[in-house]
Amino acid sequence: MTRIASAPLGRLRPMRALLLGSVFAGFAVTGASAETLSVTGIEIKGATGTMYDIAVPTVEVVDGNINEGAVRGLFTGAPGALDALATLDATSLSIPELRMTSDLGEGAGTLVITYRDITLNNIADGVAASAHVGSADLTGPENLTATFGEMSTSRFDLASLLGFYGLTTATAGTEMKEVYTDFKFSGGSLKGGDVVNCDFGAAELGSFSARPLKQSMTEINALVMEAEAAQKAGTDVAPETVAKLVRFYADMFTAFSSTPMTFEGFSCSGKDDKGNPLTVASGPITVGGFEPAIYPEISLDDFDMTVENDGFLKFGNFTWKQMDFTAAIAAIEAATTLDEAYFTANWRKLVPALDGMSLTDLTIDVPDPESSGKRITGTLGAFDATLGNYVNGIPANISLNLANFILPITADMTDLPVADLLARGIDKLDISLGTKLAWDQATQTIKVDDVLIDMGALGRVNLSGTFGNATQSLFADNTDEATMAAMLLTLRDVTIEIEDRGMSALAFAAGAKDAGQSEAAFRTAVAGMAQGMTLAFLGNTTEALTAAQQLGTFLSGASHLKLTITAKDEAGIGLADLAAAETNPAALAGKLNVVAEASGEPVELPVLDTPAPSTQDEKRDLKAPAAQ
Repeated sequence: MTRIASAPLGRLRPMRALLLGSVFAGFAVTGASAETLSVTGIEIKGATGTMYDIAVPTVEVVDGNINEGAVRGLFTGAPGALDALATLDATSLSIPELRMTSDLGEGAGTLVITYRDITLNNIADGVAASAHVGSADLTGPENLTATFGEMSTSRFDLASLLGFYGLTTATAGTEMKEVYTDFKFSGGSLKGGDVVNCDFGAAELGSFSARPLKQSMTEINALVMEAEAAQKAGTDVAPETVAKLVRFYADMFTAFSSTPMTFEGFSCSGKDDKGNPLTVASGPITVGGFEPAIYPEISLDDFDMTVENDGFLKFGNFTWKQMDFTAAIAAIEAATTLDEAYFTANWRKLVPALDGMSLTDLTIDVPDPESSGKRITGTLGAFDATLGNYVNGIPANISLNLANFILPITADMTDLPVADLLARGIDKLDISLGTKLAWDQATQTIKVDDVLIDMGALGRVNLSGTFGNATQSLFADNTDEATMAAMLLTLRDVTIEIEDRGMSALAFAAGAKDAGQSEAAFRTAVAGMAQGMTLAFLGNTTEALTAAQQLGTFLSGASHLKLTITAKDEAGIGLADLAAAETNPAALAGKLNVVAEASGEPVELPVLDTPAPSTQDEKRDLKAPAAQ
């Protein structure tokens, strides 16, 4: 738990460089002047607290309270160098070019990020009326290049941005302040040699607000560098370093908020590992508004990944729902130590409360990785998972729904009566599934609704019911305690509803064929057996006789059955009673109330007449090669 993977830390470098560049994009310097001040030839090797060399050919400030020494000191990253920006006054500040260079080490190459045409206008007391970056580009190892188009904002509060990052010596406070408004980004591109070529569209964000972080970005950057150094040396990252980084990210999650952001999407092309042309594209992407400790919903439309000569995966929308880190952050803040023992014992407390996810209009046609020469094909109308009422890291309320999963019937589906289905005109299965579970702490019950299995043309089964003795121990950290609590659950009631649209016709036809009987005779035999078992379980009571009769009616051909079973004891039937009934059906006699109701006319799935071969079919048969 105390290790930090080298890849994620390595990937922080471009992010930190872009972040630092965006900070400089909004920063001027201090002093006093009523004229244009130009400072040239700024070159900083290894700016304090960073791993970057910084080069700024020219900085120009018009009518600003600034001097040359402050301008040059700004880019060093030295403590206090940015303090006066919080009260900066200037008509304008412009930086035609700002270049940041980092050696990635160990033969990994060099990363260069360049910002162009940075301008701030009408700055009063550290607040610019507008800010603009003409473009930015990135070059890196393995022919990696990226180009970013114009970026602009309306009101831009330099003081609040500095406070958020902890880049002034006087940074403190808990007040959330608006940093910028009306952010616009015109899009860009990313290329990685012959492997990937991406274009991404424009983005817009209404506003971003923040409060000062408890640790400065300079301190955190130093911790990241320390962790990277440990990894290069092949040693564990110090637990104290891990703890500080964890607390920093916990603090950051509560330190800002924003309005929703829209992004026009992306389009990428390249090649897969076999050299096949590959395209990946999306429509609009929407990110909801951030709130302290709340990571918003992210929605992606019109996704299409196609590999030429191989397959494709497409969907209309994927949504990752909101995540709430409030409980996880509270657990981290309350912890006196954050070491491996803490994470092992308390990992459940650190699980964010995810509201769920959804997917619509999925179409897939790809090779089956488990079976050479076979493919995975199908379509899905919709899938939704909605989660809530988290107890110790586990959602106590769960709703799962899968609608219209269309699965073509093929000859290799050995678990299905393929020939019988095709003979009755059923060449695909339309499957829908669903369930809802909700735990009620006050009544110690779990309500189960709509455990649905819908097989389209074949039929539909729906279950609902109530479990009792559902204590909070079900969510205990201790596995033995949780397992024992699950074993002590009781069944209070269950309702089963069956709609037969033709599935029994298939089942009875197959059973009759195996038994060497007519379908009618086979149905009668099965109905009689079911009636006898019902009486064995329930006893020879009037209620049991009525339920057995209705069950027999359904098995004899009725198309609907509703069966409700209720425990006579309000506490419910325990697992021990249910287990005893497996060897002694009479164990449940007198303990259950059963009501059954059968209705509806029989549904048949007649065998279709085989169409006569067409002239084209006959010609094709004549041309077919002889069997070997």
